Order: sequence, then structure tokens, then C-alpha cells
Amino acid sequence: MKKLRISHSELAVLKAKMKRLKSEDAVATAELADTTNNGAETWHDNAGFDIAKDKKNLTGVMMAKMSYLLMFGEIVEPDLKQVDIGTRVSYRDEETGGEYKINIAGDAAWLMPGEWASHKAPLAAILLGQKVGQSRAGSLVGRDVELTVLSIEACPTA
Repeated sequence: MKKLRISHSELAVLKAKMKRLKSEDAVATAELADTTNNGAETWHDNAGFDIAKDKKNLTGVMMAKMSYLLMFGEIVEPDLKQVDIGTRVSYRDEETGGEYKINIAGDAAWLMPGEWASHKAPLAAILLGQKVGQSRAGSLVGRDVELTVLSIEACPTA
């Protein structure tokens, strides 16, 4: 099994979202009990039961995914000498001259708000392992690019 890797920022978001989901799960459990006890039937023609059951199932699935990441995810300590998970990278597109910043996320990238790229995304694949001043060519959205790393710093903790 491939090791899961997450940044400190992802860990903070995971913990906060898990806390919120536990609260939502408790509410869903209470709603499910209420619709079961007060409905004419527990499942047949009981829209309230269906809604409560779906909410309970959704929070359960999300909590399971996040628990898995928390249990088996390795926290990455970037050394800031090269682009890695947990780094914020400033880079220049040499063709357009545009300068951009992106945070490189690990396996919990799908939870991150804002300007985050998964370490598995094409953009990150071009930048990973590069040091300040280094350029690498690659393909993004159907066009060839050359990206130059301008700076590397630690990602902000969410």
C-alpha cells in the first residue's frame, strides 16, 4: 500500500472538519431517531426518515475518509530547499511572463480551500523537486509550458 502524505496545513483542516462532522453526525443521529420514533413508518413514505438517513450516511462516509487520512497519513516536513508537499511556491510561466503562487498539498488536497494543488496534479508534477531558480518544461491544459521557481516557503496553516 502506498503511504499517504499530508502537510501540516492539511492536518489542521482535517482536524477542524472532523470536529464539525462529528457535531453534524450527532444532529443527524438525533434527527434519524426522531423520524423513526415519530413517523408512521420508519422507511416507507417517510421523507423525513430518508433525509435524516442520507445525512447520517454522508457524514459517516466523510468521517471514515478523514479518519483514514488521520490514522495512516504521514505528516510531511518540507525542508524548503525544494518544492515538496507543504510548500508555497512562487513560479513564473516563461511563455507568458505571468507570475503565480500555489500551495502544494498531499493526499488531503480535496479538503483544502483556495489556491492548493494536489501533489498528483500536472502543475505540481512540473514543480516538485525543483529548487529556486530552476526551470522545468511540461504540459498544462493542452499547452507546453516552462515554469521557473522563484521562491519556496512553508504553506500557511489554515
